[in-house]
Amino acid sequence: MKTHRQSIHEALLLIAAATILGFAYTFVTKQGFFSEKKPAFSAATANLEMISLEKAKELYESQSALFIDARHDFEYKIGHIHGAINIALKEIDTHRVWLENIPKEKMLIVYCDGAECNSSIELALKLMELKFTNVKVFFGGWQEWKANNLPIDKE
Repeated sequence: MKTHRQSIHEALLLIAAATILGFAYTFVTKQGFFSEKKPAFSAATANLEMISLEKAKELYESQSALFIDARHDFEYKIGHIHGAINIALKEIDTHRVWLENIPKEKMLIVYCDGAECNSSIELALKLMELKFTNVKVFFGGWQEWKANNLPIDKE
C-alpha cells in the first residue's frame, strides 16, 4: 500500500517528466523559449490584421478564405482546421510555384498553434512580400479552434 510520501514522490516525478518533455518539444520545434528569432515588428506588421475566433469561424463557414497552417508538417498531420493547407514557415520556398496559382487578392487566413507561436505572423508577412493583398492572422490558432470543437481533420 502506498504511503503519502510515495504518492508525493511519484507526483513530483511525473511533473519533472512532463516539464522535460515540454522543453524537448519546444526545442525540437524551435518555438517558445527556444525560438530562433522573433518577428520584426515593422510597418508591415502594423498593417497585418489579427482576427478573432468568431471572425475566423465566420470566414470558414462562408468558404471565402483559404486557411493556411504555418506549423510543422508533423503537427499538421496530428490535427488541423478542416480544409486547411500546410505551408510550414521554413518551407515556404518549396511552395512558391503552387502559391503562384492563387490569386493575389484571395483572402488567406494564416494560423499556427496559438498565442505562444509567432510562425503565423512571420508566414503572413512573407505572403505579403509575395504580393498577397488580403492576408489575415488567426492568432488563437489551432488551440483555440480545437478547444471550441470546430471542424478539424487528422491524417
